[in-house]
Amino acid sequence: MALAPGSDALANRGSVRRRLIAASIFVAACASAGPPPGGPEDRSPPRLVRVTPDTNAVNVGARAATFFFDETINDRGTGEQDVGNLFIVSPSDGTPRVSYHRTRIDVRPRHGFRPNTAYTVTLLPGLGDLRGNTMKTGATVVFSTGASIPTLRINGVAYDWAAERGAARALVEAVTPDSVVYIAQADSLGRFSIGPLVPGTYLVRGTIDQNNNRIQDRTESWDSVRVTAPQSAPVELLAAPRDTLPARLTGVTLADSVTLRLSFDRLLDPAQEFPATNFRVAGADSVSIPLTTTRTPRQEAAEQSARSRQAADSARRADSVAGRPRAAQPPAPAAADSAAKPSRPAPFSGITLGLARPLAPNTTYRVSVKSVRALSRREGGSERTFTTPRPAPARPAADSTAPPGARPPAAAPSGAAPPSRQ
Repeated sequence: MALAPGSDALANRGSVRRRLIAASIFVAACASAGPPPGGPEDRSPPRLVRVTPDTNAVNVGARAATFFFDETINDRGTGEQDVGNLFIVSPSDGTPRVSYHRTRIDVRPRHGFRPNTAYTVTLLPGLGDLRGNTMKTGATVVFSTGASIPTLRINGVAYDWAAERGAARALVEAVTPDSVVYIAQADSLGRFSIGPLVPGTYLVRGTIDQNNNRIQDRTESWDSVRVTAPQSAPVELLAAPRDTLPARLTGVTLADSVTLRLSFDRLLDPAQEFPATNFRVAGADSVSIPLTTTRTPRQEAAEQSARSRQAADSARRADSVAGRPRAAQPPAPAAADSAAKPSRPAPFSGITLGLARPLAPNTTYRVSVKSVRALSRREGGSERTFTTPRPAPARPAADSTAPPGARPPAAAPSGAAPPSRQ
């Protein structure tokens, strides 16, 4: 059928109009305000919905403790963020078996739950979702495969003894005489609670688990004590590097002409006395230099604190006599947590000697230590030589007759005759 004249032009104009309308609608849609595709960004960590079996449940026959979450958990973490490292089963028979199922995680002992045994399964902080959001808190469930749950626990604090602070996230174990191992992890202040336990004697051991493998490695700091449950007082674990060797002198540093600092390769027992008769400083002629003091780091810190207080008191008295106003003192710091410092002085690896007379420059001396006791309780002696530094070159004396700012005359060349006098 033939089209009327001009119908092609009309059709083309209609097609163009429809394309313009569609484009304007697309632009308007792109410019409209609203959340991006997929909804708002998720910044919330996973939330634990429930755990089975319920805490305090008895006669449990389940093959695993199951933790349910409100979103998919990231199972590709490494190191401390590995899902397998975020669960503790106590009592322990080795590394627990952890099975990942997107929004749920099953946890069970290495060789399955034993009959008539109370278990504690702990989820540590750090579990994350697919967007990298991690849980700041953990959770614990306690149940029994028998008819009852014991009520006893061993409580205490694990310390990094040398640093005089709580050992954060220390590994704590309570071992029965028949080698059943109950484990727990200390909190950020080193405090721990391990159980539930039946009455009896336990070897309680604390380890600063640097590589988070839940094993006491040879180079890691540790301590152990025997505890009878129920306990009469909180346990104090003083973790430090320990071996069976005595301490040996490894370095001598000249603090000034009458002060030497000795360093040892192992921590020394802080309960030991260090009389001057245990040390000897002598030159090449074997003549001893008398000692005036022997000081531990703790004694040096106490002396420095006393000098600071004395200087502050003198300044206050001077201001009071002169009538000068005193600046407002800052408020006293809040009382420290009771777990902040151990009750026993910290071990150390250095001792300071005070000499009765100055040492000569550029001279070799020998320091001998007769008896020091390491944390291994073994005592031993050692010695070491050192050389004092050369004296600093003397500066040329200034010419008092020269005008200010004048340069000193250049030195005459070697062998030159002195200037003649007119």
